[in-house]
Amino acid sequence: MENLPVQLLAAVSGGLDSCVLLDALVLCGKHPTVVHYDHGWRSDSREDAAFVGQLAASYGLPFLEEKGGSPGIKSEGAARNRRYEFFARAARTTGCSDLALGHHAEDQVETLLLQLLRGSGSHARGMRESEVRAGLRLHRPFLWLDRSQVREHARVRGLHWREDRSNDDRRYLRNRIRHELLPFLEERFSPHVRRSLLRFCRIRIAEEEWMTELVRKEAEGNSLSIADLGHAPLGRQRRVVHLWLRRRGVPDISLADVESVRGLACGERNGKEYPLAGGWHAVRKDGAISLKHLALSCASINT
Repeated sequence: MENLPVQLLAAVSGGLDSCVLLDALVLCGKHPTVVHYDHGWRSDSREDAAFVGQLAASYGLPFLEEKGGSPGIKSEGAARNRRYEFFARAARTTGCSDLALGHHAEDQVETLLLQLLRGSGSHARGMRESEVRAGLRLHRPFLWLDRSQVREHARVRGLHWREDRSNDDRRYLRNRIRHELLPFLEERFSPHVRRSLLRFCRIRIAEEEWMTELVRKEAEGNSLSIADLGHAPLGRQRRVVHLWLRRRGVPDISLADVESVRGLACGERNGKEYPLAGGWHAVRKDGAISLKHLALSCASINT
């Protein structure tokens, strides 16, 4: 926590984890701008926003909020993308690109299982304590802490928070993992399954850092050479494409995205393209694959 900059953004939903995060940041001498995104999915979501605004005021901190438009299909992935688009706009508004998040060890285990179930392949490794996403430097200071430690901090400090009823909604895959899959694994296979999965995350993150170094130079340019990509072994091709897309700011990269971008290198015509998340498109032209971005409409920030 001490290594974080004094001025940064803190994502606060109003739940236990983010309220403890904000309190811990202030105790460590940080002066965060509190940011809150209201998806508008629940009838009491505006009460969450009001609570977070009052919480920020109680610490004497600036507060930025945004309410989403029509919710449409309630997709976890789409919701995450909208939040990060808001965070990116908040970063531009404040001139601060560091963002603190309240993810803890249970979130890490759930994220790993989500990645495995969605077929992320060798990129299934959970979250990093620090990483760059769409121009934001993400910081997760609680990532290896048990939620019981987070709750104990709240008890000792006498903190208040709001409970999100949607965390019990079994329609969402993460909630089914939390309430059904993990308890099943603990009961039928090992009571220490969470600890084992966390250890797996640490191992995979270290291995991925090493493999990333092996292809870093190939993924640094604004485009990928079709000839160079075609001459590389399959595993190297996939890692180069994934790292290149990630460095360009493409969110939620799936194996299907990687394979489709690789597939562009197999065609013979210019002008072929493939749509990616976040308004990005991969385009084959003149012996290379490049990216173009189509701006997405967004709501304004309210302060």
